[in-house]
Amino acid sequence: MNGGLTTKDAMQRKWIYEEIVDRIPPFRWLPPTFDVVAQLLLVETVGVIAFIYFQMPTEAAIFGSLAILYTVVWSAGCLYVIPWVRRLRDPTNKLERIVLKEYKSRLLLSRKYELIGGIAAFAALIIYMFYIDTEYLQYFLGAGYGNPLLTILILVLAWDIAYRMGLSMVTALFTAWRSISLSSAARKRMGLAYTAYSEVRTLKYLDMINLYWGVSGILLLPLAYGSVLLLLGLAGFLVGMIGLASLSLMAMETVPWFPPDVESILNHERFAYVTVCSNKQPHVTPVIFVYDGKYLYFAISVASAKYRIIKKNRNIAVLVDMRDRQYPMKNRAVLLRGKGMILGEISLKGIFKLFLYGLWLLRVRWLFSKKYPKYMKYYDEQAQELPPAWQNKPFLSRLIVRVEPEKITYWREARPTTLRA
Repeated sequence: MNGGLTTKDAMQRKWIYEEIVDRIPPFRWLPPTFDVVAQLLLVETVGVIAFIYFQMPTEAAIFGSLAILYTVVWSAGCLYVIPWVRRLRDPTNKLERIVLKEYKSRLLLSRKYELIGGIAAFAALIIYMFYIDTEYLQYFLGAGYGNPLLTILILVLAWDIAYRMGLSMVTALFTAWRSISLSSAARKRMGLAYTAYSEVRTLKYLDMINLYWGVSGILLLPLAYGSVLLLLGLAGFLVGMIGLASLSLMAMETVPWFPPDVESILNHERFAYVTVCSNKQPHVTPVIFVYDGKYLYFAISVASAKYRIIKKNRNIAVLVDMRDRQYPMKNRAVLLRGKGMILGEISLKGIFKLFLYGLWLLRVRWLFSKKYPKYMKYYDEQAQELPPAWQNKPFLSRLIVRVEPEKITYWREARPTTLRA
C-alpha cells in the first residue's frame, strides 16, 4: 500500500502535469497528441494578447514564444515516457526485477520525487528575478512591469519551465541509477533469468527521451542572454541532462539481451543453421557466426541464394545447437526467429546503413577474426584462388547479415522453453 492506494492503483496514477491537462478544458476532450498542439495554440494566444495589451518589447514576444515552445516540446516527450514506464514487464531475474520496481516506484508512486526538482528550480528562478536581478523582468516586461495580472502570468510560465526542467533532471538521475544498477544485476544472472530484450530496448528509448529533453533546453538559451547566472544555470542543466542520458545509454549497452544459458551457446558454439524461405520452400545452410551480446551475425555472398531470398523476404530463423555425442539427451539448442538485415551493400540504402552501422561492422569483422583466425587468414591469403564472389572483400562480394530476434526458443534435454522476447 502507498498512501491508501494499492500498488496497482498507484502505478496508474499520473504525473501532476498529466492530471492538470486531463482536468482542464479543452485538453481533457482531446487525444493526447492533440493536447500538445492545443497547449501551444492556447498559451501562445495568451502570450500574444499580453504582449499587445501591456505593450511589451519585441524581445519579450520572441523569447516568451521560445519559452512556451520549450514547454510544448517537453510535453511531446512526456506522451511517451509514462506509458512506456507503465508497460515495462518484470524481469525473470530477481535482482533486475528489484531494480526496475524501484525505478518505477520512484517515478510513479511518490510525489516528492516529482516535485522536489521543480520546486528547487522554481525557487531559484524567483530569487533571481525578484531579488538578485530585478532589471531582468523590467527589461522584458517593459510598461507592464509591476502589473499583478502580468506578474501572475510570468509566475505561471516560470513554474511551467521550472517544473519541466526539475522533473527532467530528477528523471535523468533515476534513469542513470537504474541503468548502472541493472547492468550490475545482469552480471549476476543464472540459468534462464534475464530482462527481456524488448524491455531493454524500451529502457534505451527512455534514455533517448531524457537526451531529447536535455537538448530541447537549448530553446531557453536566448532567455539567459546577458545574464551570467542564468547562463551558468542553464549550461549546468544541459550538461547534466546530456551527461546523465549518455551515461545511462552506455550502461544499458552492457546489459545482455539473453539469459546466461542462451549466451553460453551463442558465445561458444561455432556453427549455426540458417533457414530462409522463398516461394514457400525453405532454404537451409550451415554458417559460421558471431554474437556481440545483442545480435547474431553471419556472412553471405552476393552470389548466394540466401542473399537473393533475404532481399525479398527478411523473415529468418537461426538454430545454434550444443551437442553431446555420448549423451544426446544433454544436447542444448537455441532457435532465433526474426528479421535479417543485410549490411555492407553498395547502394543508396546500403550506404545509409553503412553510415549508421559502420562501427558495428568493424567490430563484427574483429569478432570474426578473433573467433575464426585460421578461417579469416585462409580467405585473406588465398583470395586470388577463390571465385570472385567468395573472396573476402567486405562490401563487394561478402556482406553481413544481422539477425534481429523476435522469438526465442531454448532446448535443454529435449524440453523446449519459449523465452520472452
